[in-house]
Amino acid sequence: MLSRREVLKNAIAREGSSIVPLDLGTTPNTSITKIAYERLLKYLGIELDEPPRILNKPFQLVEVDERVLERLHIDTRAVVGERPCIIEAKELPEDRFMDEWGMIYRPAISNGQLLYYDIISSPLSKGTLEELEHHDWPDPEDPGRTRGLREWASTLNAQDQFLVVGHHGDTSIFETARDLRGMADFMMDLVQNKEYAHALLEKVTNIQCKKMGRYLKDVGDFLDVVCIGDDLCGQDRPLISQNTYREMIRPYYKQYFETIKQNTRARVHMHSCGTIQYFLDDLIKLGVDIINPVQVTARGMDPALLKQQFGDRVTFWGAIDTQHLLPNGTTDEVRKNIRQTMSILGEGGGYVLSAVHNIQADVPPENIVAMFDEAFAVNNAR
Repeated sequence: MLSRREVLKNAIAREGSSIVPLDLGTTPNTSITKIAYERLLKYLGIELDEPPRILNKPFQLVEVDERVLERLHIDTRAVVGERPCIIEAKELPEDRFMDEWGMIYRPAISNGQLLYYDIISSPLSKGTLEELEHHDWPDPEDPGRTRGLREWASTLNAQDQFLVVGHHGDTSIFETARDLRGMADFMMDLVQNKEYAHALLEKVTNIQCKKMGRYLKDVGDFLDVVCIGDDLCGQDRPLISQNTYREMIRPYYKQYFETIKQNTRARVHMHSCGTIQYFLDDLIKLGVDIINPVQVTARGMDPALLKQQFGDRVTFWGAIDTQHLLPNGTTDEVRKNIRQTMSILGEGGGYVLSAVHNIQADVPPENIVAMFDEAFAVNNAR
């Protein structure tokens, strides 16, 4: 008889499983923000002994308590790398901080509540090769990134109940280069200053590969899924042309995915928002096994069409709308959407259900519970 974890692995391998695994909290793109989480805890009647641990300061994402995961029937468990990277620089105002790449953030406040942090300063303003040489780059070998993770990953592996999902926190290449330079300048660099753009992308890629290699050396043997993220698209079109992607970005992705594949047998889960169908065929050929978040409100991201075109080659992870449905829909509308989405994307396996992106402060807790309760009920009826 198959273990629960083996059934779940068959589902993401598209091996005919009728089960749709449920995910919350395993990645910086499938989690829940502090405000939404505190409301959910109150709704469920769960009290914490201390404030929830913040796993991602810019996004204000929390570590989800095991009691919540069990109540919501979550089939995934996270092996999240630490971020030894928040620098409380003395010259900055008290409410701002700098990350290990040198980007400066300030809080976004609404009705007196902290929602997230915005990048307000990019350190590579000159756009010169000399500036790259003298920049204070992150230390990819910092042992704090994986301290204690091997023991935790081994424990989850031995339990044999959940999909073990790994994410070391900061994994992007295109986005990191864009944020280091500033979006407008980087976009122009890709066309007008290619030597510099390649040098920047190469530097970022080498750091990310070293970080990923160290992470997978410690935990790769225990993972079922390893996650990366890099947004290439907007809601209605790609951010760059396919020609620019192939010339300027693809070579670095190839290096990155090869590093991952050499260090683990876990399936590669890539987060990329928006109209990612434009690049999906190429990403699959490079080694992407799972695509997230399946932003169903973006142009061309109809679940039925995606399943028809790519469903035999990639697993879908996400697809429950966080722009309109979860914050504004009724519980009945949420439940109806869950049934429809599971029937389309879950046919023959190859689908993991989660919100399209992190559950935000405007999502009522009853809709969160309705989402996962309905999915659990559909799974049990199969």
